[in-house]
Amino acid sequence: MTLSAQAGDKIVIAHRAASGYLMEHNLPSVALAVGMGSDYIEQDLVMTRDDQIIVLHDPTLDRVTNVAELFPGRNRPDGKFYALDFTLAEIKQLRLKEPYSNSGNGAGRFPDDSGKVLQLTVPTFQEELELIRGLEKTTRRDIGIYPEIKQPWLHRKEGKDISMAVLRMLRQYGYGAKGDKIYLQCFDPDELKRIHDELFPALGMELKLIQLIDDNNGHETKSLEWGEWVNYNYDWILSKSGLRALSTSVAGIGMDKSMLVDGAGNLRLPALVADAHSLGMEVHAYTFRREQESLPSYAPSFEALLEFFYFKVGVDGVFTDYCGDAVRFLHARPSAPAPVAAAGSVGGESPPPQPVVAPDSPRLPQASQTSQPTPASGVEARLPVPPSEPVAEPTGTVAAPAVPVDPVSPATPRLPITITGPEPVPAPEPAVAPEERKYR
Repeated sequence: MTLSAQAGDKIVIAHRAASGYLMEHNLPSVALAVGMGSDYIEQDLVMTRDDQIIVLHDPTLDRVTNVAELFPGRNRPDGKFYALDFTLAEIKQLRLKEPYSNSGNGAGRFPDDSGKVLQLTVPTFQEELELIRGLEKTTRRDIGIYPEIKQPWLHRKEGKDISMAVLRMLRQYGYGAKGDKIYLQCFDPDELKRIHDELFPALGMELKLIQLIDDNNGHETKSLEWGEWVNYNYDWILSKSGLRALSTSVAGIGMDKSMLVDGAGNLRLPALVADAHSLGMEVHAYTFRREQESLPSYAPSFEALLEFFYFKVGVDGVFTDYCGDAVRFLHARPSAPAPVAAAGSVGGESPPPQPVVAPDSPRLPQASQTSQPTPASGVEARLPVPPSEPVAEPTGTVAAPAVPVDPVSPATPRLPITITGPEPVPAPEPAVAPEERKYR
């Protein structure tokens, strides 16, 4: 089957809320992300010493708070101040600060006053859910959430079951069915398997799960082998057989955009997106930022970068610090050509990509609208291909597109995905050898 690549099929995920406009992970930033029309808002979740769930990207507090000033000497031997070592009451004494300096790559970020005036605090997961449910009522919108269970292995070492705690909180706020507007993400494949096979049945829940994929040198997931915690190896997931194994329990995968595309604009894993889609899985990529230093050579603007990944690489959603810009981009671009799922040749030289042309459509103000069904929750979702049906691994060069100028009213709804009839496809090529992959 073929799927049309239309703007209404794509989602915008507010990375750490509206973190490009305000400091990350705080309640005003959540409200701003909602007001900007984000489809989903991300919550990174860790636990405190007294078993409360807070919204914090790192398991440590020092990058985004003044913890070192208020609690000197409470750091661990590695110099870090872990949320697991503090009670919620202690964490509520802290003030958030902007982690980016207001120069260089952070010149356009929110001015940092280190909590002297604004005095923003680390929110709890419950506070954020309360705010979102309230805003759903007042805005008459179905607001998506995208919580991440951070480092279950680290919590397990401290005797805490963060997954069970998160699921119970979600159930308390009415999230429990696969059709609910929520993705639950984690880097730990074993933990997601446990959630799907054990915790969901025990709690009477069934949510859409997203398997995050790190490079093999990351610290997000560790496994206990022969009494030692070692980095998890994700290579098995990147093959068609690995994705097929995952597809029985997860709705999609999420990964750094640099794992998908190299610095010259060539696909590192040419068959991955097409393979995932053929299995009914979504692909979400992170993190998209508009600062010039964050733009790759093949994308001269933030809009060109979005165009390339949404409509050439074919990802279904992006995590971005600049959710408002991404929403305006999609509203100004209601339709697009079908995505190209492959670039270059596996294990060989790829022709140089053409430069991406930045869209010159004016950015339009966000109009309020009723919620639209997403690919994973609406009736127009991607359909899995039966295992017996071979799936093509397209090859060729990704040609960076010239973006059409199509000034569409901001009130124009995103168009739904359309599905055409089946068409025969050739047998897949062999998976990319591990040594041919370069991640970050």
